[in-house]
Amino acid sequence: MSISVKQAPPVVLCGICGGIAACKAAEVVSSLTRLEMDVRVIMSRAAQEFVTPLTFQALTGKPVTVDMFARPEADRKDQIYPHLYPSADAALFVMLPATADMIARVVRGEAEDVMVASVLGLPPDCIRVFCPAMNTTMWKQDSVQRNVAELEAQGWIRIGPGAGLLACKAEGEGRMAEPADIVRELAAGMKSAQSLRGRQVLILSGPTREHIDPVRFISNPSTGMMGRALAQEALSRGAQVDFISGPVDPAVLPRGRNIRIHSVTSAQEMLAAAKKHFSSADIILFAAAVADYAPAGAHTRKMPKQQDRIQLELEPTPDIAATLCRTKTGKQTAVGFALQDEDGEEKAREKLQGKNLDAIVLNRLEAVGSSDAVYKFLKAGDSSFEEWDLMTKRGCARRIFEKILQ
Repeated sequence: MSISVKQAPPVVLCGICGGIAACKAAEVVSSLTRLEMDVRVIMSRAAQEFVTPLTFQALTGKPVTVDMFARPEADRKDQIYPHLYPSADAALFVMLPATADMIARVVRGEAEDVMVASVLGLPPDCIRVFCPAMNTTMWKQDSVQRNVAELEAQGWIRIGPGAGLLACKAEGEGRMAEPADIVRELAAGMKSAQSLRGRQVLILSGPTREHIDPVRFISNPSTGMMGRALAQEALSRGAQVDFISGPVDPAVLPRGRNIRIHSVTSAQEMLAAAKKHFSSADIILFAAAVADYAPAGAHTRKMPKQQDRIQLELEPTPDIAATLCRTKTGKQTAVGFALQDEDGEEKAREKLQGKNLDAIVLNRLEAVGSSDAVYKFLKAGDSSFEEWDLMTKRGCARRIFEKILQ
């Protein structure tokens, strides 16, 4: 006779911080509980000014941790060592709403309360997520942005913030992401956390600049947001990422413990950098908006302005995807992007075949600089495109990796 033992659900630890969005955090906790996860809650002192521990205890059916030190009657490990348990058992930790104060204290490791102490007690493979929420002016402060960047550099995954009308009546960026979106991201993260462990992912991102002289160049409005989304998704799945980026706002660059960022300027530099990592990559994603043409001869000094017309001779830049994929092996998967305004499907098919790609993602001009867009996906050998609804770039990245892993 065999006895089947039901596997215990993963421990999801929710750290509730002191902001008005703490009331929305209750919806997140409730939804995670309905997904049959083992949801535990810890609360900062400030959080208890907005929502009572009893609220979360009722939602989870479990005691809520609020104190740093054990009480005399404590007889369980989570009561005796509240700063270590349940954090030591957590598969995922989410801090919401992540306030400016709490983000700063987590960055500095100031374990003066149970929140930061619990963060320091998380196991190395625990997925760490934070959902910022604060006044727009606070969010834009350089000190806050530095702390956010540091958390991301340590491997934390950021969800939000969104933009809109805030509780303080200000309008702009700073709203905590909507509970349904947070739950969707967390559930997807738990499901896919190990799917790319041990894999090498190479991502080409952002625009290139082809200089006319030291201060003038040919480029395009690519922001690198799609590349960032792909990198974040790869990192959340446990991959090692080499990220080659053209010139973008540093705030857009992805961060994490398992990513190496290689900054380049021109198409030639991007190709040279990609050649160094191509053979070792399992998955290659060509999301860069490479300039198609470069000046035939760049001036070494700034050209003086003239009143007459000038002629600029251009030459094609190297086809990076086609050059690299000539040596692609059967164990590698390469996915490209096609940005088109007309005859999109036909041109995307030509790119798919001409560049020896395994799949291609088709999008339209409206996707440039936008947080969401409509995409079409075509796998080599398929006869028709798969149409995807309007989705965020992170949602598109998730769908791409799902296709690759199939």
